Amino acid sequence: MFDEMVLYHYILVLILLGVLIVGIIIPFLSSDNKKVIKRIRIYMFFFHGFITTVAFSGLVTFVFGNIAFSLKILIMLLFYIIISLLESMKYLNILKTPLDNNYCRAISVRYGVINILLILILIFFYIK
Repeated sequence: MFDEMVLYHYILVLILLGVLIVGIIIPFLSSDNKKVIKRIRIYMFFFHGFITTVAFSGLVTFVFGNIAFSLKILIMLLFYIIISLLESMKYLNILKTPLDNNYCRAISVRYGVINILLILILIFFYIK
Protein backbone atom coordinates (compact mmCIF):
# COMPACT_ATOMS: atom_id res chain seq x y z
CA MET A 1 0.00 0.00 0.00
CA PHE A 2 2.78 2.42 0.90
CA ASP A 3 4.70 1.62 -2.28
CA GLU A 4 1.58 2.35 -4.29
CA MET A 5 1.16 5.77 -2.63
CA VAL A 6 4.80 6.61 -3.35
CA LEU A 7 4.30 5.50 -6.97
CA TYR A 8 1.26 7.77 -7.37
CA HIS A 9 3.16 10.67 -5.87
CA TYR A 10 6.10 10.01 -8.19
CA ILE A 11 3.80 9.91 -11.23
CA LEU A 12 2.25 13.22 -10.19
CA VAL A 13 5.72 14.75 -9.89
CA LEU A 14 6.57 13.57 -13.41
CA ILE A 15 3.32 15.08 -14.71
CA LEU A 16 4.28 18.29 -12.91
CA LEU A 17 7.48 18.34 -14.97
CA GLY A 18 5.31 18.19 -18.08
CA VAL A 19 3.17 21.05 -16.79
CA LEU A 20 6.31 23.13 -16.25
CA ILE A 21 7.42 22.40 -19.82
CA VAL A 22 4.03 23.61 -21.07
CA GLY A 23 4.59 26.78 -19.01
CA ILE A 24 7.87 27.33 -20.83
CA ILE A 25 6.24 26.82 -24.23
CA ILE A 26 3.30 29.21 -23.70
CA PRO A 27 5.14 32.46 -24.61
CA PHE A 28 6.32 30.87 -27.86
CA LEU A 29 2.75 30.21 -29.04
CA SER A 30 1.92 33.84 -29.78
CA SER A 31 3.73 37.04 -30.64
CA ASP A 32 1.11 39.21 -28.93
CA ASN A 33 2.18 39.88 -25.35
CA LYS A 34 -1.41 40.44 -24.17
CA LYS A 35 -2.45 36.98 -25.37
CA VAL A 36 0.60 35.48 -23.69
CA ILE A 37 -0.30 37.12 -20.38
CA LYS A 38 -3.86 35.77 -20.59
CA ARG A 39 -2.59 32.29 -21.34
CA ILE A 40 -0.06 32.43 -18.52
CA ARG A 41 -2.78 33.59 -16.14
CA ILE A 42 -4.79 30.47 -16.99
CA TYR A 43 -1.63 28.37 -16.69
CA MET A 44 -0.92 29.81 -13.22
CA PHE A 45 -4.28 28.63 -11.87
CA PHE A 46 -3.70 25.20 -13.34
CA PHE A 47 -0.09 25.01 -12.12
CA HIS A 48 -0.84 26.03 -8.55
CA GLY A 49 -3.77 23.64 -8.39
CA PHE A 50 -1.61 20.81 -9.68
CA ILE A 51 1.38 21.50 -7.44
CA THR A 52 -1.01 21.58 -4.49
CA THR A 53 -2.31 18.19 -5.62
CA VAL A 54 1.25 16.87 -5.67
CA ALA A 55 1.89 18.31 -2.20
CA PHE A 56 -1.34 16.77 -0.90
CA SER A 57 -0.43 13.35 -2.29
CA GLY A 58 2.94 13.67 -0.54
CA LEU A 59 1.19 14.65 2.68
CA VAL A 60 -1.15 11.66 2.44
CA THR A 61 1.84 9.39 1.83
CA PHE A 62 3.63 10.96 4.79
CA VAL A 63 0.69 10.57 7.18
CA PHE A 64 -0.61 7.16 6.17
CA GLY A 65 2.83 5.70 5.61
CA ASN A 66 3.80 6.52 9.21
CA ILE A 67 6.96 8.23 8.01
CA ALA A 68 8.96 10.10 10.64
CA PHE A 69 9.51 13.79 9.98
CA SER A 70 13.04 14.03 8.64
CA LEU A 71 15.34 16.30 6.72
CA LYS A 72 14.10 14.83 3.42
CA ILE A 73 10.50 15.78 4.22
CA LEU A 74 11.62 19.27 5.22
CA ILE A 75 13.56 19.68 1.98
CA MET A 76 10.52 18.62 -0.05
CA LEU A 77 8.38 21.17 1.77
CA LEU A 78 10.94 23.91 1.17
CA PHE A 79 11.20 23.03 -2.51
CA TYR A 80 7.40 23.12 -2.78
CA ILE A 81 7.40 26.66 -1.37
CA ILE A 82 10.33 27.75 -3.54
CA ILE A 83 8.80 26.35 -6.74
CA SER A 84 5.46 28.04 -6.00
CA LEU A 85 7.19 31.35 -5.29
CA LEU A 86 9.30 31.12 -8.45
CA GLU A 87 6.24 30.53 -10.62
CA SER A 88 4.47 33.48 -9.00
CA MET A 89 7.56 35.65 -9.53
CA LYS A 90 7.65 34.55 -13.17
CA TYR A 91 4.06 35.67 -13.66
CA LEU A 92 4.65 39.01 -11.93
CA ASN A 93 7.79 39.67 -13.99
CA ILE A 94 5.95 38.87 -17.21
CA LEU A 95 3.18 41.29 -16.20
CA LYS A 96 5.80 44.02 -15.75
CA THR A 97 7.46 43.42 -19.11
CA PRO A 98 7.15 45.93 -21.88
CA LEU A 99 5.51 44.74 -25.06
CA ASP A 100 8.71 42.89 -25.95
CA ASN A 101 7.79 39.23 -26.42
CA ASN A 102 11.43 38.09 -26.50
CA TYR A 103 11.91 39.33 -22.94
CA CYS A 104 8.74 37.51 -21.92
CA ARG A 105 10.08 34.32 -23.48
CA ALA A 106 13.42 34.72 -21.71
CA ILE A 107 11.70 35.13 -18.34
CA SER A 108 9.54 32.06 -18.95
CA VAL A 109 12.49 29.90 -19.95
CA ARG A 110 14.67 31.14 -17.07
CA TYR A 111 12.13 30.45 -14.33
CA GLY A 112 10.89 27.25 -15.96
CA VAL A 113 14.36 25.75 -16.22
CA ILE A 114 15.12 26.65 -12.58
CA ASN A 115 11.90 24.94 -11.44
CA ILE A 116 12.58 21.87 -13.56
CA LEU A 117 16.10 21.63 -12.15
CA LEU A 118 14.75 21.87 -8.60
CA ILE A 119 12.34 19.02 -9.24
CA LEU A 120 15.03 16.92 -10.91
CA ILE A 121 17.32 17.51 -7.93
CA LEU A 122 14.58 16.22 -5.65
CA ILE A 123 13.96 13.18 -7.84
CA PHE A 124 17.64 12.21 -7.98
CA PHE A 125 18.08 13.01 -4.28
CA TYR A 126 15.43 10.42 -3.38
CA ILE A 127 16.33 7.75 -5.92
CA LYS A 128 19.82 7.28 -4.39
